[in-house]
Amino acid sequence: MSAKSALLACLEPLGSKVLTMHSPEYSQERLDYNPRFDYRPLVIVMAASASDVQFSTKCATEAKVAVAPRSGGHSYEGYSIGGQNGSLVIDLGGFTAVTVSTNGLAKVGAGIRLGPLYLELYNQGGWTINAGTCPSVGVGGIALGGGFGLLSRKYGLLLDRITEMQVVNAMGELLTVSATSDPDLFFALRGAGGGSFGVVIEFTLQAIRPAPVATSFTYNWPNAMYLEVFRAFIDTQQQALRDVGVGINISPAGLMMYGLFDGVESKQSEAMKQFLEKVPSPTNRDVREGRVIDSQLRFAYLSGNPKDINALSLQGGFKAAAPRPTKGKSLVYSKPLLNSTIKLLGKWGSVSPKGSAATYIIIDIWGGAIADVPVKETAFIHRGASAGIEFVAEWIADANQSADTKDYVECFKWINDAYAEFLEDFRANYGPVRGYQNYIDKDIPDWQDAYYGEALTKLKQIKRAVDPSNTFRFPQSIPLAHP
Repeated sequence: MSAKSALLACLEPLGSKVLTMHSPEYSQERLDYNPRFDYRPLVIVMAASASDVQFSTKCATEAKVAVAPRSGGHSYEGYSIGGQNGSLVIDLGGFTAVTVSTNGLAKVGAGIRLGPLYLELYNQGGWTINAGTCPSVGVGGIALGGGFGLLSRKYGLLLDRITEMQVVNAMGELLTVSATSDPDLFFALRGAGGGSFGVVIEFTLQAIRPAPVATSFTYNWPNAMYLEVFRAFIDTQQQALRDVGVGINISPAGLMMYGLFDGVESKQSEAMKQFLEKVPSPTNRDVREGRVIDSQLRFAYLSGNPKDINALSLQGGFKAAAPRPTKGKSLVYSKPLLNSTIKLLGKWGSVSPKGSAATYIIIDIWGGAIADVPVKETAFIHRGASAGIEFVAEWIADANQSADTKDYVECFKWINDAYAEFLEDFRANYGPVRGYQNYIDKDIPDWQDAYYGEALTKLKQIKRAVDPSNTFRFPQSIPLAHP
């Protein structure tokens, strides 16, 4: 019996939850958020319970079919749908329950997206978490790969808030994983858990009680001022209060600094004073007091009304297949950016390749509480990083567009040419190449070392112990250690 036949026969008791290429829903459900990918899963299981995940995983292991868990479907390389043809995708969209206790411990289904999660945490007592700005990203992927956001300088990464996980392993067993229960797997999942070790179906997170008043802000400058702005910020970066989370976006439209201060505007102004005194006056300045959830709504670009927090529920608008194919890359910098790197930001951030919908470079300022956790405590190795840089190219989707059309080629040329120059500069000035695994890139040099560094040997050993059949595999999954 073929693997396909064996798998389908095994899955038959799940009935309509099993989608194959002959199912009416398959053509929509197989799509990744990024329409650049056209992978064809062998089967998609629309799981609704822990037993569905257990049963499906055990069937896949017996049939020797790769399993790909899907939370939000936002993997930059399409790994949420396997990263290849013929995988079994376990869709976790049925796992969206959120329950918060009075002490802020939150039981969170791994299929919920950030927007609805922010809303639920707020509605259940005014809590929040330290995660990203994109409201349609699934919590499963972002939490297991790191989880950087504008509150990270004060509160660390999202994975640092995980106290426990419910995980289905390759044998179909449901495990409770924590620092005291299966600590090796707990180590691996926090930083390298995006589909390599099991299917996380629920997180227990220690939620955050933010300040009653937070201050969100944006400042804008023309690109011609990039050198002054970046140099001033690097010079003052280490002096900035930990309560300030900051990112800088450089694109053909100009420079935009955006951020969040967990406190009132007068304190935010004090924290930013040294920087703002060193740069030309912004062409636009938008500083707003409100709640943290208002800033989450603002930077999600969901509504012009910061009080309309219900927009975070994302009703009906954020399914798979976004309108723009996207390619992303990243580098993680161990020390403040040097002039050579800043000049490259100015050179490439201003370029708009023909046919692009958007090209931009995001500089996220790390440090603060991220570095407070010892590097050997989790699989996340970038604890001492000063900044992370993300390179993004987007273009307009066209049903008739093939991979060799000019728009596609020009966008890829921009990101590849830019990245090549940044890589040369990185190797000369910062050490071994490092990248952020949540911006996963199949083309990054020596990806195993770039993402996992000194943790890799231990990760391979844990992989062999918990998934010896390599059920959880995709093109950049953690490989097995040699026996």
